[in-house]
Amino acid sequence: MMRFLLVLVCAACLAAQDAREKKDDIENPLAGKPEAIAAGKQTFSGACGACHGPGGEGGRGPNLADGSLVREASNKKLFNVIQKGVPGADMPPFPFPDEKIWQLVAYLRSLSAPAFEMNVPGDAEAGEAIFLGKGGCSDCHMLGGRGGFLGPDLSNIGRQRALRQLQQALADPNAHPVDGFRAVTVTAQSGAKISGVAKNNTNYSIQILDATGRLHLLLKKNLREVVWRKKSLMPDDYGKRLKPEETQNVLAFLSRQSMRPAEAELKQAQNSRRHE
Repeated sequence: MMRFLLVLVCAACLAAQDAREKKDDIENPLAGKPEAIAAGKQTFSGACGACHGPGGEGGRGPNLADGSLVREASNKKLFNVIQKGVPGADMPPFPFPDEKIWQLVAYLRSLSAPAFEMNVPGDAEAGEAIFLGKGGCSDCHMLGGRGGFLGPDLSNIGRQRALRQLQQALADPNAHPVDGFRAVTVTAQSGAKISGVAKNNTNYSIQILDATGRLHLLLKKNLREVVWRKKSLMPDDYGKRLKPEETQNVLAFLSRQSMRPAEAELKQAQNSRRHE
């Protein structure tokens, strides 16, 4: 019981500390600015990449790209850690000019921030046309209730993924396969074949979602063969299929996909309700 109370007290103290940090936080004057992020990336590569990895993915220092280490820290805390270092740790101080530190903070935020929160350059309308047409993306991906079934639903992808994750997915879809979308073909004892993505797989049964959206519940004792596709169903040659500006337009389009209204739209709706 005493241990449980101590855990509660510690959790309350941490929550209070986080609340104080957010209340006392300061604004980054360069937040979200592409030129500042680019400058911060260049500084990071020279000053920080040796420990934290060239893309912040971690090494001798912690991962700054995928975890909550940066995402949950205040601007003030990030600024102070860069400027003053971490006493007793391997993180040295970097007494850069304030502008350079804010550039680094902007870059670090960009690594893990949802793409929706970034100012992604490109023509989103042109990107939508490629998504629905030339790129063939909607053949497999659902978006807003329209599209295929063999790939993940992208209706909220702008909120779920960072820009660099979207870039990597287009450049190398086999780097990080998504659970529940591994391609497979099975052959029944009768010789009939079923292809799709495995939604569930055990020693005794397998569930396959095919291209029409039909879910097949199969017992493995009734199957003659189960063949797994080594690569993702997503094409890995978009670098050849699409021009660089077309790829950028697709990224701009995907970055705007959100199941929640933008903050400005939300505030406008709230103000409208107040005046009704």
